[in-house]
Amino acid sequence: MRLGARVIKTGIAIMLAIYSAIFFDITAASIAGISAISAMKSSVNQSYKTLIEQLQANIIGAFLAIIAVMTLGNNPVIIGFTCIMVIIITLKLKLENTIATALVTVVVIMETSTINENFAVFTFDRFMAVMVGVFAASFVNIFLMPPNYEKKLSRGMISITEQTNKLMMMALHKTVSHSGLKEDIYQLKEIMRNVTKIYRLYKEDRIIFIGRKKKEHEKSRKIVLFRQMLQTADCAFDTLKAFNRLEYEINVSPKEFQELMKNELTCLMQYHEHALMKLIGKVNLEHSAPLHKEEIILKDKLMKAFFDHHDLNDQETQKTWLHLFQIVSAILEYSENVEHLNTLVDSHQTYHKEYQLQVEQQETM
Repeated sequence: MRLGARVIKTGIAIMLAIYSAIFFDITAASIAGISAISAMKSSVNQSYKTLIEQLQANIIGAFLAIIAVMTLGNNPVIIGFTCIMVIIITLKLKLENTIATALVTVVVIMETSTINENFAVFTFDRFMAVMVGVFAASFVNIFLMPPNYEKKLSRGMISITEQTNKLMMMALHKTVSHSGLKEDIYQLKEIMRNVTKIYRLYKEDRIIFIGRKKKEHEKSRKIVLFRQMLQTADCAFDTLKAFNRLEYEINVSPKEFQELMKNELTCLMQYHEHALMKLIGKVNLEHSAPLHKEEIILKDKLMKAFFDHHDLNDQETQKTWLHLFQIVSAILEYSENVEHLNTLVDSHQTYHKEYQLQVEQQETM
């Protein structure tokens, strides 16, 4: 397991929760630490939502625990029944993510509670211990160490493009077996899932600091870029899968068509990678024009070759070319998305260059 930011944040949240419990003279400081563990989330937005939901769920748990102790007692059967009731209510209110902490509240209140003059103080102490842990975890995630998904997302997009291009080149030059390429595609698919998850976290994350309006405008523009980057990467991945799936049909197609497809994909991958490098400031804007023109010429030649060799009178040949239509269609969609990405990048670098993308220096996927 890699020592990441979330591991460090969890440790800091536990420490902060316990120190806060001691400072406020809460006797059950360990409960605050346990509560902080379950309240630690992946993003600022999730932490904010968790804070609100945990407050509601813990009030429900504490209220039911108090009623149960005062009316039925606190033997294990009653504790279990009360926990079931809390689960039912939290599910009904769509607070399922807070069930664990709500149950902790119920158990710590009911386990050693007795109806006496200190019952209210004891209950409040246990409830506050849980809430201190929730507040500590939220504070660390929102203010102390907010996650920076932009860096991971930028690095992930570049990594996916590089790996897809590498596999595509190996497939085009037939330096990898069909089964070997299939295994590499599966591994790449897992990486794409992780990057998609990071994109969703980045998209839903809140901006709560000074200069919020400006930062929200900056982020909204970057979300458009990242969405197109992700869509283009998906198209490249679909093209790679189609190339692997239709390997036989490609090999029996005319050599001229194979060569044109190889040249078009090579140029298209260079164009795609060039757009990403331009976005992070590695290359100049004007250098993409020759690649764009070359890609259009090669695409037109590929389409002409595809239609020229499509013999409607030969059923066997027609069947093969219908299969090849899938790979041609994937290439065309990939081309359109790369072109759109390049247009967005040019617009961003021309009119919004101050919104420079942050890129993680080392691979962390």
